[in-house]
Amino acid sequence: MRPVRYEIDRRICRRCGSCQRVCSRGAVLETADRRLVIDRKLCDGCGACRDACKLRAIVKRKGLFS
Repeated sequence: MRPVRYEIDRRICRRCGSCQRVCSRGAVLETADRRLVIDRKLCDGCGACRDACKLRAIVKRKGLFS
């Protein structure tokens, strides 16, 4: 379990792909309906995707997650 996770707010995201390009782990994936999501299994929590997002569509969630 990780105490931090990142999520993409679909209401704000415009699918520019900047988060996807900077993710060294390949954790930002495009779904079949063309939305971007962060795969929690691949994400190491570095925050590069959040820093790359000009719209601030990526939010940091704290707590214990499974």
